[in-house]
Amino acid sequence: MQNSTHKGAEKERNAQQRESTLNAVFDAVEEPAFIMDREGTIFDANQAFARVCHKEVHACINVNAYDLLPPELAAARRIKVEEVFRSGRRMIYEDEQEGHCYRNTLYPIAGPDGRTSQIYIVAQEITDLKRSERDAETMQTLFGALKEAVPGAFYMLDAEGHYAAWNAYQRDVVVGRPDAEMVSFIALDTIHPDDRPKVGEKMANIMKSGVEESDEVRVLIQGGPRVRWFQLSGKRIFIKEKPFLIGVGTDITEHKMKEDEALHNSEERFRKLFEEHSAVQLVFDPLTGNIIDANHAATAFYGWSIDELCRMHIRELDTLPEEELKRLMEQNRLSEKNQFAFQHRRADSSIRDVEVFSSNIQVGGRELLYAIVHDVTERKEAERELQKLSVALQQSHAIVVITDLKGDIEYVNPAFTISSGYSQEEVIGKNPRILQSGTMPQRVYEELWQTILAGGVWKGEMYNRRKNGEFYWESAVISPVLDEEGVVTNFVAIKEDITEKKKLWSELIAAKEHAEESDRLKTAFLANISHEIRTPMNGIVGLSEILKDPDLSKEEQSLYIDLIDQSCQRLLFLINDIIDISRIEAGKTNVKIGRTPVNTTLRDLHAFFKPLAEQKGLRLSCTSGLSDSESVIETDSTKLTQILTNLLQNALKFTKEGHIDFGYALNKNTLEFYIADSGIGISPDMQTKIFERFRQADNSLTRNYEGAGLGLSISQAYIEMLGGHISVKSIEGKGSEFLFTLPYNPAGFVETDVQPVEVKPDYGSLPGMTILIAEDDAVSGILLEKTLQSESITILSAGNGQDAVELVKAHPEIRLVLMDIKMPVMNGFDATRLIKQFRPGLPVIMQSAFTSESERGKAEEAGCNSFITKPVNKERLLEMIHAVLNRQQDKP
Repeated sequence: MQNSTHKGAEKERNAQQRESTLNAVFDAVEEPAFIMDREGTIFDANQAFARVCHKEVHACINVNAYDLLPPELAAARRIKVEEVFRSGRRMIYEDEQEGHCYRNTLYPIAGPDGRTSQIYIVAQEITDLKRSERDAETMQTLFGALKEAVPGAFYMLDAEGHYAAWNAYQRDVVVGRPDAEMVSFIALDTIHPDDRPKVGEKMANIMKSGVEESDEVRVLIQGGPRVRWFQLSGKRIFIKEKPFLIGVGTDITEHKMKEDEALHNSEERFRKLFEEHSAVQLVFDPLTGNIIDANHAATAFYGWSIDELCRMHIRELDTLPEEELKRLMEQNRLSEKNQFAFQHRRADSSIRDVEVFSSNIQVGGRELLYAIVHDVTERKEAERELQKLSVALQQSHAIVVITDLKGDIEYVNPAFTISSGYSQEEVIGKNPRILQSGTMPQRVYEELWQTILAGGVWKGEMYNRRKNGEFYWESAVISPVLDEEGVVTNFVAIKEDITEKKKLWSELIAAKEHAEESDRLKTAFLANISHEIRTPMNGIVGLSEILKDPDLSKEEQSLYIDLIDQSCQRLLFLINDIIDISRIEAGKTNVKIGRTPVNTTLRDLHAFFKPLAEQKGLRLSCTSGLSDSESVIETDSTKLTQILTNLLQNALKFTKEGHIDFGYALNKNTLEFYIADSGIGISPDMQTKIFERFRQADNSLTRNYEGAGLGLSISQAYIEMLGGHISVKSIEGKGSEFLFTLPYNPAGFVETDVQPVEVKPDYGSLPGMTILIAEDDAVSGILLEKTLQSESITILSAGNGQDAVELVKAHPEIRLVLMDIKMPVMNGFDATRLIKQFRPGLPVIMQSAFTSESERGKAEEAGCNSFITKPVNKERLLEMIHAVLNRQQDKP
């Protein structure tokens, strides 16, 4: 009974161990893999799959796999999954996504009833494989040209020794068979029967180990009986994971005959010198590497007969690359070095460490190398093991600590010193508790000791303190060291400093949260922009429909037209704000510093906003901190006006009763501006956020105030461009005070504090003339015609730039051209250039919805006299027309 229980427990442990092993393998797979049921629910996933989904593994479990894909792709995948559930067979398919090729494999998993209940899916990227297939076609053409360029025989053999490729020399001179018979011909049949065993063995060695081989062998010319000596070489290559042998052959018959004759003359003399010596001795040619002779001790050591050794190349014994061997043999030949350490291969495929002492000898006028070989394998193995362990510990980036059974330190590697700051001398004999920070729970150390004393391996993280007092995180694996009898003799800890990893992880989490917050703000901003565009558009479209009613009274018509104008102005303000913030974001906003009368600016704004404030029953007051002459400074007047306008508009918008005060004061070399109101105020948590891009104090759908929320962002950017900063003080429900500063840069002496009143000339009428309007938009063209309809002028119209040029040529009475930029056939820039070529004195005013400085610059380069932006203001247009005509009259 106890035996049965013991077997059952052992079976359960084996099952648990197998399950643990399978889970570890599954999680270690580099390709994304997961298991799902028929509805798409994910039951398990590995780390690679979680990384692709940008989630943790546990966050992928119970998620529907189809929800992770675009709808169309999910539908296509569902069809393939259903086919696997229906057929119960594995499915492999390839697809391409965003320039990457993937091979997807779907494995059915049978349930207890034998039917497929789940699917195991693995995705493997094969982009490089596909690219390699395309490259192979190009290489095939190159290969054909190269093989024919070989000065002699070229051949490529498959694993069975059949010809896979050849050149004309191999086919016509050596084999003597047509191409159709070459593929079935065995290459070894061209070798002389006496040399076939050696060549066959070398071919097998090449295909097995990948070494390069070269030897002198006898070749049957066109099947025999004629024989020629060839220097044949061979090298293994892989094509589509299949091994092939490629090589070249050179006819060395004449050379071989002379060499054999010389060696035969000296054979007896050499044999007497070393044949019976107990040390392993070899004679070989340093130029070719061919072994010329060997003694009986060499036969006993290497396991080949003397005849076999004499048909071998030295590289068949030595494991070094051929080029390195040649270099060393050349050193030996020049007497630069005569003692070497090598690894030699024996007939039983074993590798032995040897020390070789060699010297040059002359035999029949030929320079050869005479070598004595000593087997030092056992000594080298002992040295290597010690060196390997020492280097691994010393050079490892991992921190290694070895302690005795009491936990006292016996060894630390350099990585420990770098990480902890303690030298090896400072910690030997000390307990690792000197590293403890005092913040880790005591139960962690208790669990650690319980685990390793029981023979287990403890894994975890520790928060330790360096010698300099700095805290750091370590990931540690601590395990016991057992002797041959299984007794614990030491403990070894392998640790890694993960402080930066933890810091990076925290930063990644913070960055993710920041990105999510930015996405939410952008979504709210886009929704708000949509609302702010559609609301005035709704008023414009709706009231325009109402105006079509012929029964409306004049008072109603006037009221609706005013409302449409208000909606248009609101839409125009929004568009200007969007353009301004876009320029700021793109870094395209320019600062134009000039003389700016601050007091005049404040008085103008007070006069403009006072009626609006009185309509709401608010008191609006303005305070200047300097005299008019002292208030003239060097700054960007336009941006200062826009900053104050934005802040005053906000104050009016959010103040229902009470007052609005604005002004400035001089503090040392700084002008401190303020805009204070008794409005709704701003909550403390929003007072720093309202200046952020895409941020409003209230982004909800139930907010009470219109606006895109861009004014404060624009104002802050402009203030910083002008060298100042902005802040806010506010009490929710009682009001707000916005404060900003600008550098006080006086513009110089001004003679009078009172600015003369500018008297604008009367542009109520234009002299009789002909004006050409070049405009492809019908509505814009009608608007311009109606704007000028009451004037005593004749209007000609062109729908594109080319027609405008032709009309100017045909009508010399044209005195002015209103030119649009964006038109079909020919744009306004090109049309203006052509017109200026034959009528350089004809004024051209460029009118366009483009507002950037670059467009104005292009218009000026094309020869335009002025530039007006849409929507066109009648008064401004008439003023501009008079100006360009007057300038034209003033020219001599």
